[in-house]
Amino acid sequence: MGWSWAVELSRLGHRISVLTRTDNRTAIERKPRPNLNFIYYDLPRWMQVCRSNLGGKRLYYVLWQWCAARHIQKLFPELPFDTVQHVTYVSVRYPSFMGSLGIPFYFGPVSGGERVPRKLRKGCSVGERWRERLRDLSNRLVPFDPFLRGVFRRADKILVTRDTFALVPRRWRHKCDVQLAIGLSREYLDQAAADVKHSGHCLRLLYVGRLLEWKGIDIALRVVHQLRQRLLDVRFSIVGDGPARSRLAKLVQKLELSEIVEFVGCIPQRAVEDHYRNADVFLFPSLRDSGGLVVLEAMAHGLPVVCTELGGPGVIVDQRCGRVVPALGKSREDLAASCTEAVREMMTIPGLRDGLAAGAKARAREFDFQDLVRSVYPVSPRSEVIHKHERTLQLSALVPRDISS
Repeated sequence: MGWSWAVELSRLGHRISVLTRTDNRTAIERKPRPNLNFIYYDLPRWMQVCRSNLGGKRLYYVLWQWCAARHIQKLFPELPFDTVQHVTYVSVRYPSFMGSLGIPFYFGPVSGGERVPRKLRKGCSVGERWRERLRDLSNRLVPFDPFLRGVFRRADKILVTRDTFALVPRRWRHKCDVQLAIGLSREYLDQAAADVKHSGHCLRLLYVGRLLEWKGIDIALRVVHQLRQRLLDVRFSIVGDGPARSRLAKLVQKLELSEIVEFVGCIPQRAVEDHYRNADVFLFPSLRDSGGLVVLEAMAHGLPVVCTELGGPGVIVDQRCGRVVPALGKSREDLAASCTEAVREMMTIPGLRDGLAAGAKARAREFDFQDLVRSVYPVSPRSEVIHKHERTLQLSALVPRDISS
């Protein structure tokens, strides 16, 4: 996310200074870019020990944000920047202190307001249900958190997802731009559009992503089971890994799907794209994904999508490129049945899947990351005439993406 913002802003002609941690330096220097300057900052070594656990990682992150803002003030007594934007973590639950620099401050894009409907929490493990309760509590505290209230007050613009908008106190909602935080580069879209899909004799379903309980992969397995009961020749590939894998493997055994379900594990991006090319339908019944970048990737490769109405996928997918299944008020069994019907419809109505495949490619084009950046920075540096400085610079506070958001 952070890299995409920095690169696309630089392509628009802005000169960008990116603030990040030193452990990102090696990866960054492999891909030098014009108009991109990197500033590296770390907390003292003795403080980095606390990053070994989740609670300590969160404390470290907040301290890093606080100290990083002070570091910039010391490094540049007279700030040569027009705007500062907090890009990552992409979570509304974590504050940024870049608003204290005294220049226009953009907070986001941030997400995190998405939640799993209570009825769909049944069937999750006890630990997962408790994690969802704690997440709900954390979200309820957002409007009252003094640090976050300071962020909302100082921000000139707040970029939030649809479900996160309600967590911003009403007095500052006029600053909000509601939009997804994700997109694809123009190069990726062009390359995916040029790929040739491989044809096969069976129905090939695909899931790509982390194996977490709230991703709804158990629902996808029940869809495969129901399709098999309807005597459809089906195969299901699960690309990715995570803590729910053993639980899912047991469900595969219980449903007697071992011969048609493949756990691929974590693989390089190029290999993931091979799976996109070889699949017929992308099955993604996630229950609270704020974005769903893999949904966009699948669509760019011409894969129709079956997803829930929840979170980002429910915004991305429409009737032109897939099927969005209503989820509120449904049990996991009901949701599986609805997804099964959506897949069956695609595969039995002549020409429907091909039409949706073309629609998926067209819809993916609407999420060109450069267009997302232009919507936030509509004025190019060459045409700007009333800037405080002659140059248009952007300071982005970038740290690794919050995997818990």
